[in-house]
Amino acid sequence: MSTSDRKIPSALASTTTMAGLTWKRLLRGRALWVSCLIAALPVLYAAARRRFGGDSDPSEMGAELFTFQVLILALLAPMFVGASIAEEIEERTTTYLWSRPLPRWSVLAGKLLALVPVTAAIVLASWMASAWLSWSALPPTRTILAIGGGALAMSMVATGIATLAPKHGMALTIVYMLFFDFPIGVLPATFQELSIGHHVRVLSGLRTPFDAGTPLSATIGLIVVGGLWGLIGALRVRRLEA
Repeated sequence: MSTSDRKIPSALASTTTMAGLTWKRLLRGRALWVSCLIAALPVLYAAARRRFGGDSDPSEMGAELFTFQVLILALLAPMFVGASIAEEIEERTTTYLWSRPLPRWSVLAGKLLALVPVTAAIVLASWMASAWLSWSALPPTRTILAIGGGALAMSMVATGIATLAPKHGMALTIVYMLFFDFPIGVLPATFQELSIGHHVRVLSGLRTPFDAGTPLSATIGLIVVGGLWGLIGALRVRRLEA
């Protein structure tokens, strides 16, 4: 077959191939098991609270537990996405891929395709178990949707930061979430629009007294903040040397 007859892989094929490779690495590594242990913490807390907490207000406990889950989400997204993208860049394993006629963004898209569902699934499993232990019922649907949206948005943040600072992508994303995103979520409404944690809480319906906004504004906020970080990652990866 001549060179002209060879087909260049489509963007979809490149993305799914990268997703498959990422899955294999994930299953062979320790990050998956460590993340499960971290996600078990809210479940243990819910069990202890039910055993020793007495007659707690279910709505108050629900908001408290959900905030705990958002914190776990802010740890797992960098652990999976940030670390994976940073590893590819630092170890230059993308050199071969980028020397092929493939769109560079497909590397990022493939990793997000593989890792965002894993992140969301682990946190959702933890949230459902915590809810069942707390009030013997599954959590509201909107809280499940909020966790899914938060997983995607936080993964986009991890993507952008990992492409800007590969050596410390995971650590810097965690610092960003804990010391920038979460704190501005309790500031006046104008500043809250920059906080993913705030938007996730509003979408869930289990907001804190500091949270203002509507589900529509929270959805738009997640799309804008996550989209901006994703755009930063896509633009940055185009400028990296092969």
